[in-house]
Amino acid sequence: MPRDDFNSKTKDILAKRVGFLCSNPICRKHTVGPNSNPEKTTLIGKAAHITAASENGPRYKVSLDPIQRKSISNGIWLCSICADLIDKDVSLHPENLLIEWREKAEEEMRLKIYGVFEEKRLKPKLDIDLIWQLGIRTPKGQSPKNKYEYNEEENSYLLITNPPIMFWIISWDFKLVIYNNSSIPIFNLKIQEIGDVRFDDLGVPDKKNNLPPLQNIDLKAKYYQQIESSYLEANELMSQKIPAYLEGLKLNFSYTDEIDNFYTDVFEIKNSEFQKN
Repeated sequence: MPRDDFNSKTKDILAKRVGFLCSNPICRKHTVGPNSNPEKTTLIGKAAHITAASENGPRYKVSLDPIQRKSISNGIWLCSICADLIDKDVSLHPENLLIEWREKAEEEMRLKIYGVFEEKRLKPKLDIDLIWQLGIRTPKGQSPKNKYEYNEEENSYLLITNPPIMFWIISWDFKLVIYNNSSIPIFNLKIQEIGDVRFDDLGVPDKKNNLPPLQNIDLKAKYYQQIESSYLEANELMSQKIPAYLEGLKLNFSYTDEIDNFYTDVFEIKNSEFQKN
């Protein structure tokens, strides 16, 4: 099947729009320089297709016609290594991510041309969500607060407190979802609870871990509360997706990027959801 390749003009424009720098934000390698022959240059960049130039290629989009496939809007300038990487690991390099790379690289170059670009290090963006999974109430025996009345016919004491007061263990099961909402991979993720308000059980990431761009990992979290009440009060408490006790719970997340820059983010439960401090 024929390929819808870029023409020379399109390749040249893609390269110049990003100053011949690789558009991958964690690479930004120069892709053109001098050759040992003073009459030549060495080019190690490629005009890569965002969606494949031919059927069965990476990120192939059947809705595009040949003109759209070879248009400049379907291209991104990368170094030869990154150009191969995006096609060999497609799941980590979806179409929307490559478009984001290109737009940021072009915007950076536009600002540099106008002399207003402030060099900023791109950093990972971590977000979290606490999702209720299950609530359970478990009886642990009757309370001494219950009242009894002696029944002469049966020669025994009968419970008259209605509904009876019981000891209950209320448990909440959660899923803590940790998102990498950026194009920068996250490494060595660690979680630390801060303060007196804590989960009774919180999963931990693997010691050797990484969170690729636009991916997430899920951890289990549990909280238990013991109460002395009727089943009605126990049910009312159990109906809370995030129990009031967990208001103010703080989690500190520490992690690094690929070049070992260190970051921390603190999230706190406010109004029954995690918010970044």
